[in-house]
Formats: sequence, structure tokens, C-alpha cells
Amino acid sequence: MMHAENLNRIVEVSLLKGSVRRDVGIMTVRQALELPDVPSLEYTHPEQNARSGGRLLTRDQLQAYICG
Repeated sequence: MMHAENLNRIVEVSLLKGSVRRDVGIMTVRQALELPDVPSLEYTHPEQNARSGGRLLTRDQLQAYICG
């Protein structure tokens, strides 16, 4: 079951190319999941400040978050 309120949380999306991370943008979880399925995209956790030592999620983990 999808939790609609989780779709409106904010995440930062970045592209990991080698050892370099490039920012893509700040968007809602819904917008992030509408991006093309690119394996090198990473997403901050919607409930943590992931850029300052928190955890980065894969697309599958972000999808699981909204169903959780």
C-alpha cells in the first residue's frame, strides 16, 4: 500500500559517475520516481539529512519507502 504523504517529501537526487557525485536537483519523492530509471542515480532519505553523513538510497529503496 502506498502512503500518499510520503510522495510529497523532499529528496535530493544526484548522479554518481565514478567517484564524482553531481547534483541533479531537489524534488519530491514523486518527481524523483518519475525520472528515468538510471542505475547511477542516488536519492537522499526523505526523513534524514542524508547529505551530511546520512544514507543514500537506490531507486528500489526509495520505491519501498513510499510503500512502507
